[in-house]
Amino acid sequence: MKKQILVITSSFDFTAEFIIQKFNNMIDFFRFDVDKLSEYIVVLGDCKTWKITNKKSNKKVTNEDITAIYFRKPPDLSAYEVAYHGMIQRDILSVINGISDSFDGKVLSRPYLLRRAENKVNQLIFTLKNNWEIPCSFIGNDPEEKIFYDKKGIIKPLTTGIVRRDNGCDVYYTSCFYDTDVDISLTPIYLQEYVPKKYEVRITVINKKFYTVRIDTKDKIDWRKDYENHKYSLIECPKEIQNKCLKMLKYYNLFFGIFDYIVTPQEEWIFLELNPNGQWLWLEKKLNLDISNKIIKYLIKDE
Repeated sequence: MKKQILVITSSFDFTAEFIIQKFNNMIDFFRFDVDKLSEYIVVLGDCKTWKITNKKSNKKVTNEDITAIYFRKPPDLSAYEVAYHGMIQRDILSVINGISDSFDGKVLSRPYLLRRAENKVNQLIFTLKNNWEIPCSFIGNDPEEKIFYDKKGIIKPLTTGIVRRDNGCDVYYTSCFYDTDVDISLTPIYLQEYVPKKYEVRITVINKKFYTVRIDTKDKIDWRKDYENHKYSLIECPKEIQNKCLKMLKYYNLFFGIFDYIVTPQEEWIFLELNPNGQWLWLEKKLNLDISNKIIKYLIKDE
């Protein structure tokens, strides 16, 4: 009998599509595209089970049917009237978070754990307490703070860096920061001292298995701006860095996470951030990795 996995995602999630197509001969997937909620029926009542039905296929799934949940993406609400985005998003997230957080089986990863781990303030405090090598950092709204005004610095989003508009959205990446008279008292900003880098490293960890990829790129501020000119190579992750990554994952009670590091010209490894639900598919395809295999193995393995 096939294992059954509930995939909570959105209709534009190509990683979920890749996983389902690759393993559908051995696993019975139920894909729940939460941005198309009207195409499903979700019922939670007095009984001990919840049920989700796909209207088109009439396929049903309950918490008693599935062996694991792969929690991929929150919903995109562009199809809804702008005035109701906030309320609709909160209601939908309340349902999918409740289903995922309360499930007795495996979940990769539970939303309440993701919310805690992706918080950059939480991450910064963790690294400071544990004496990690990080860029000199500042989070706050004090316009008198001069820590970066006399040196090269960068500014990065505290959350997703995405601003939705009626005709699309703006994406804000890590950028150079210069002294400015703009009033920042209304919102905290995240500043870091610029650290010269020899190359960047993206470390994907799934159940203690490490995939460490060196990224050489022309953009020395934020490599995500210029995917076309990247060079990727699989490298060995130093044992000290592995131990740090595992310590942070254990702290957040996670079995999956993606770590971003920079390596300086002096070969120092400097931690940038943890993405507890980050993207990995393009690296699997570029370097012929087996990250997807390890994810599925973790989800279906009985422990």
